[in-house]
Amino acid sequence: MKKHLFISLLALLVMFLLIGCGSAKTGAIKIEDGKIYAEGATSFVCEVKKDGAVKTVQVNSGDSIEVLGLGLGNYELRAKAGDNDYSDVYNYESKKLSTPKNVRIEKNKIYFEEVTDADTYYVIFKKGESETTKELKSGALINNLGLEEGTYEVYVVAGSSTHDESTKSNRSEKATYAVALEKLDVPTGLDIEDGYIFFDMMASTDDYVLKFVSGEDEFERDIMVGATISELLIPNGTYKVSIKAKGDGKNYSDSDYSEPIDFVKETTYMELKEKDLVNAGYIKWMGRTYYNEDKKANEVYHSASGFELFFKGTTVTATITATNYNSSTYRPYIVIVVDDDFDHATTLALDKASQEVTLVSGNSDLLEHKVDLYKRSESIDSHIAIVDIKTDGVFIQKIVEKELKLEFIAASSSTGYGNLGSPSSAGKTTENSDCLQGFAFLTAKALNADINIFSASGWGCAFSQWTTPKTANVPDEYKMVDFNSKVPWIHGYYVPDVVVVNLGTNDWSYINAAKTAEEKDNLMNEFQKKYIAFLKELHGYYPDAQIIVLYGLMNETSVYEITESIVNTARIAIPNLVSIQINGDAGGYNSHPSVASHKRIAETLTNFIKETLGLE
Repeated sequence: MKKHLFISLLALLVMFLLIGCGSAKTGAIKIEDGKIYAEGATSFVCEVKKDGAVKTVQVNSGDSIEVLGLGLGNYELRAKAGDNDYSDVYNYESKKLSTPKNVRIEKNKIYFEEVTDADTYYVIFKKGESETTKELKSGALINNLGLEEGTYEVYVVAGSSTHDESTKSNRSEKATYAVALEKLDVPTGLDIEDGYIFFDMMASTDDYVLKFVSGEDEFERDIMVGATISELLIPNGTYKVSIKAKGDGKNYSDSDYSEPIDFVKETTYMELKEKDLVNAGYIKWMGRTYYNEDKKANEVYHSASGFELFFKGTTVTATITATNYNSSTYRPYIVIVVDDDFDHATTLALDKASQEVTLVSGNSDLLEHKVDLYKRSESIDSHIAIVDIKTDGVFIQKIVEKELKLEFIAASSSTGYGNLGSPSSAGKTTENSDCLQGFAFLTAKALNADINIFSASGWGCAFSQWTTPKTANVPDEYKMVDFNSKVPWIHGYYVPDVVVVNLGTNDWSYINAAKTAEEKDNLMNEFQKKYIAFLKELHGYYPDAQIIVLYGLMNETSVYEITESIVNTARIAIPNLVSIQINGDAGGYNSHPSVASHKRIAETLTNFIKETLGLE
């Protein structure tokens, strides 16, 4: 009996020991700041389960969650430390792809471990603050990506084409990659002769650099095939000159410099003269001009006429002749504008029969510049002629035609008659008259349009009290290059989009002076017939042009009604004909508009042209 009791007690003890020594459950998984922990464990196995698929990963407590290599989606995670049982399930949603590992570059190929759910990989090449991103696969060649020479930090980011940007992985650990470009060969055959630079061209580049060394002074000039010494603006002196080929920084690096050659720089000039002034394609002539074969010069007549050209150089000069140069009343004035900077334009009175005028001086850069010369005084006062134009650099064959062309046919107001003066001025002179501050030029400037002015103070549409003979008139002279000229004008040389006709002021004067009503009616009829015929003639020359009849600038009220009647009658044959009345302030000399009034007139006319043409 006692024996059986002992055996039973022993069995109970064994069972108790077995129960007391059974496996314990591993502490719960915890994820904080992207790191994974299991309570009470320094290392553990993590079971990762998704959609029935299971894998296990050995983890040290505090490792990044990325050691699990998770893709996108919901996971069940359990930890197992040692012989303990698995922890309770921890549900985790991965919103970001895992970061690619083991990024390395071998023999110009990039390798990395692909990650779950990623189908796109972005390789980032970083040099300094600049980054270049390429979409590549593991094993892709990277020596054909057009990277500039230098050492790059390289990172890989995983992405998914079916998910948004937020699911992209973090950047991988850094790898490094050095790009060493193929060095270009040294150019051969360098020679400088008669201002031209010669060398043997290379197939790999069109860009080259010349190095000039004189004593301790040294400087470089970028050049392209066909460059000349003149356009490089080299100071006078004795130099050692060498050349290198310029790489593109992607496939090739610069060559070394060649062995130097000796070169002496002396000032030379590029000159446009005689027929080159009008035929060589360097100069855009503005307004009606005429090349005088006998004088070997291009004659410039009308207000706002002149020329425009482009150049590279430190100086540009022109030899200009002038008529009436010894008269303070009639001598011509010119305005020189560089790079459209009217605020710093230069105005000169030509007081010699012939003189060399400096258009540009002291320019120190290698850039392309533009210079315009305008004759600001009107034709009937004086003419100018251009004999030659020179630069110590080069002129550029470049003529820029503006999209819109305007023509003004008028009398005194469009020439800026007395607009710098006042009612108390002693008289009208070329000094107190500036067409560049007149409404016609200001309108063209506001519309960025080319301009052609054919105007003469005191001239009428039919007759005038101030011409000799009194029957001289604008429509008849319009067939010629200038007033009182025998040189015919070819209207195809300049075809305007808009023709503004402002006639009648001087006709108003003789019509008002009529002594009888019958005489006044006859003169009015002559004026009307001549104006209508002229408008039809203009329409014949320029059938597509918008013709605008402008009146009121001199407040010539006696012809307002007849002017509108003229327009209404002419419109039967000319559908593209309109009229506008704009009044001046009589603040300049002899009741002509002041500069301020010209500005207001130009604003009104500019808006009217925009509205008529449907411009923005």
